Amino acid sequence: MRLLRLVSIVVGVLVLTSAPIAQSRPPAASTVQADLNRAAGAVLALKSTRFSIKREGAPAFLDEKVGLTFTAADCIYAAPDRVSCNVKVTTKNGTILQLTRVWVPEGIFQSNPLTRQFAKLPAADNNFNGPLLFARTGIPAILRTDVQKTQVVGKEKIQGADTLHLKGEVSGEKLNPLIGTLRADLTYSVDLWMDEASANAVQLHVAEPDGNGWLIELSGFNEPQTIPTPQLPPPAGR
Repeated sequence: MRLLRLVSIVVGVLVLTSAPIAQSRPPAASTVQADLNRAAGAVLALKSTRFSIKREGAPAFLDEKVGLTFTAADCIYAAPDRVSCNVKVTTKNGTILQLTRVWVPEGIFQSNPLTRQFAKLPAADNNFNGPLLFARTGIPAILRTDVQKTQVVGKEKIQGADTLHLKGEVSGEKLNPLIGTLRADLTYSVDLWMDEASANAVQLHVAEPDGNGWLIELSGFNEPQTIPTPQLPPPAGR
């Protein structure tokens, strides 16, 4: 009996010591999606924010017909559908000017960089949709349903905030209504930095295969912002 008992103990020890050691696993896709859902909800809850748009690499066209390109814009958003952006533009001859583009329910307006007077733009001229970034069908919809191959990069300090850095891929077809310069048949690498406490999106980056890209930085969440509808100059002859 003692021999049998000793053999049982030895076998038990061998089984325990030879069992594979559990290794840490990356966060499950469902956990990453839960974070993306939190960020989407925070975008929809915004009453206002400041944000900047930076073009990395080759300048993008703001108005291809007249040859206006830009590399940066400073903007404000007021819920639910008002955005105003001060945009530094470069003309065909290399002159750098500044204009203001405004999206309001009455339409899209743009100031003349020389006279500062506003004119209303046709909707077809809008290759970047400011309010759509924050609309239910914009960034929130993409975060909730369209990010593939999601992963957690890590935790980083951005603009003084403790953020969670998430990464994934999104089709150009889904991104193009927001930015307007991407190819619908390509997939783009997208990075999101979200405030861990509030879930507010602090940074969003879209990388293009040719080395170009877009960086959107957000700040001043829910600070009071007013974006009036621009006044058009009176018709000539009055």
